[in-house]
Amino acid sequence: MRDPNRKKRRLPLFIAAALVIAAVFISLFRDMGVVDSWRLRRTERQLRGEVEKLRQENALLKRTVEDLRGNPAAIEQEARRLGLIKEGENVIVVPHRQDARPQAPPKPGTNRPQ
Repeated sequence: MRDPNRKKRRLPLFIAAALVIAAVFISLFRDMGVVDSWRLRRTERQLRGEVEKLRQENALLKRTVEDLRGNPAAIEQEARRLGLIKEGENVIVVPHRQDARPQAPPKPGTNRPQ
């Protein structure tokens, strides 16, 4: 035999379960919910990595600036990299030949004078 009041007794249980499911859904997917918090943490980790990389690059650039301010050898090296020459120097440009093949280094022991 079935109890006719069984449905009436289960109704509050179903309502409570629906409220719990709704609360979980809202906490997961609303603005600044759990899912958004996970995304923000991931973005924060990425940004912290970028900041650290930029700090290292900044430190390297600061060292380079200090070298260029007071180290004549560093100044000359940078000038050479930029294609500048000293007064009195001559520049000789050797064009690259298209038909030239790179030569393999000689094998040891084959360059003996005869």
